[in-house]
Amino acid sequence: MRNVHCLLIFLISLASFAQVEVGKTYRIVPVEAPTSSLFIKDASPSAGTAVVVWPETDVPAQQWTVGRAGSLYYTFRSPCSGQFLGLKATTRGSTVQTSASGASSRWQLQLVDSVALIYDLRPASSSFVLALTSSEGGSSPQLAVAADTPKGQWQFIEVPSPQTTFTSVVRNQMLNDYLARFLQTKGSSYRTFNDGGWSESEQFEVLLDAYETTGNVSYIRWATYLFNWFKNNVGNDWTGGSKSGYNWYGYDFNDDVMWQIIGVARFALLTADSRSLTLARQNFDRIYQRAYMPEFGMMRWAEQTGERTSTNSCIHGPTEVAACLLAKGGAGEKYYEIARDLYAKQRQYLFDSSTGQVYDNYVFATGNRNSWASTYNQGTMLGAALLLYEHYGNTQYKSDAEKIARYASTRLCDDNGIINVCQVNDGDLCGFKGILMRYMRRFVVDLGKASYNEWMSKNAFRAYNNRATNGVTSSAWLTKSTEDVATNAFSCSTAASAAANVVLHPVHRNAADTIQAEAFDGLCGLYVTNGSSSQVLSNIRNGYWAVYANIDFGQEPVQSIAVRLTGIPTATDTPPMLQVYLDSISDTPVANIPLSSEEETSDAWQTVAAALQPTVGQHAVYLRFQSPSVTASSAIQVDWFTFSPQPYDALGITHQPSFLLPHPPSLTT
Repeated sequence: MRNVHCLLIFLISLASFAQVEVGKTYRIVPVEAPTSSLFIKDASPSAGTAVVVWPETDVPAQQWTVGRAGSLYYTFRSPCSGQFLGLKATTRGSTVQTSASGASSRWQLQLVDSVALIYDLRPASSSFVLALTSSEGGSSPQLAVAADTPKGQWQFIEVPSPQTTFTSVVRNQMLNDYLARFLQTKGSSYRTFNDGGWSESEQFEVLLDAYETTGNVSYIRWATYLFNWFKNNVGNDWTGGSKSGYNWYGYDFNDDVMWQIIGVARFALLTADSRSLTLARQNFDRIYQRAYMPEFGMMRWAEQTGERTSTNSCIHGPTEVAACLLAKGGAGEKYYEIARDLYAKQRQYLFDSSTGQVYDNYVFATGNRNSWASTYNQGTMLGAALLLYEHYGNTQYKSDAEKIARYASTRLCDDNGIINVCQVNDGDLCGFKGILMRYMRRFVVDLGKASYNEWMSKNAFRAYNNRATNGVTSSAWLTKSTEDVATNAFSCSTAASAAANVVLHPVHRNAADTIQAEAFDGLCGLYVTNGSSSQVLSNIRNGYWAVYANIDFGQEPVQSIAVRLTGIPTATDTPPMLQVYLDSISDTPVANIPLSSEEETSDAWQTVAAALQPTVGQHAVYLRFQSPSVTASSAIQVDWFTFSPQPYDALGITHQPSFLLPHPPSLTT
């Protein structure tokens, strides 16, 4: 009878322990501090990092996946760093830290409450328990003598869907939490973050980043409202002041105005708004005329502040970028020439061409140079180099871009590749990191630098893990944000920029793969919406387009394209047209596909195949829409597309004739 009784106790024990399941992920919560959990300090991936108690922020650095270490012991492993929950020592008073070895991080679970899943945590072969020393955030639990008190008891709360990497779910959460916390309503069509200043121009760009990478109409709508509030308070001439209560210093700081010009030029390119582009160009001309120093061939930073015979990278890089964007929008070749000449001077006086370091300042009157490097200046000169390389094809620009990016991602980072400069939460410096992340995305996309996208993802994920309980992260994302620090919209915009600018699809793709239409690398005017079973491209209108970079067509000539879409209108003499371009939207299309049906327009999905000019090698693919009216194309949605070496009429799907024009030889080489 005694043996039966012991067996029953053993089976009950097994049933109880089965509640904490191997392979599942949990938050480990101190019973005496139920709104906190065990957190890897500052979300560091390094072994030997302290594990502390921190208010719950629902991030992977506060989650632990259960493993087995033999028949008696468990391990707890961080899903984001891969490190185990370990100890400095097994003596009384020892604190917990991360460990690279599961073998030396073994724990016993002593059941306290099987319903609430509460346990004592004991190191292997030890009588000590892990006990709470304080409920304050950042306090370190210690090994203590076992006692039947809540201080030594821990509740395991399952995490149903742990995040192990940076994903679209994380990105959207970071962006939405940032906007919910800081975007203020000033009227039905007005928004602001902090009523003006160059910081608001930068946050305007964060909204543009978010739209350009997600196609979410909300972001471009809010950007429009932010621009409306700016115009309401500053007007059309941005070189002066503003209404009372709005911070604008265009009468002094030339770089402030240039940042607004960049944002508005980007806004115009993303929305095909020619009036905004004209406004940006007019203000560029004003600043260029005011700030250009012909005796030096360079730009002056400010009109009333600082030394008037000095030049700064903080005005040169933005001016070069702005000029290139205006030229891309059709303002004229002279703007590329302005950017080219200014870049050459910046390269001469404010750049180390051997290391990629961008210097801050040069004073012509004294010959003194400030060699301080910042994420701001590295970012804007990187952007200028890429835009000039895109236009001129001069490999010097490409080489400079590679060196600038390498310097920023190594010399301005810690050993784990996390940016460790400008660890401040106010002033100008707190917003610099977001600028670098913006142009790093362009570097990744334009030059196919997948390894740098991994670096960006790592920084964005660190920022996410270090968010405060209010859901936002300060610019000092190397360390954990607290609610009393994460209060500055400009500072927190850098983490939002990092989130928006990570490329979430493969940087390099095969033309024969199914390429989802929403996985673009840039767009104009289009939206991403939810279709019947997946996300789709919508808001199809005349002249709108999306681009897909680094598509490999291989060495066997590709001859056809297949596109999955719905909402094709009834056949007319002038149907909407899908045009396919390679590398440049200003070149000749390699396919012109009429989008028309012999039947009434319906929401049925169909796949059409069309002929493509034979193509090999790696290219950027543009899908551009032509439509005689909004009505004719408003119902069209695009799900995916792919390419094939087979002729379009051999694919066994609906055929759409493609009107082919003379094909430039460069497109197939």
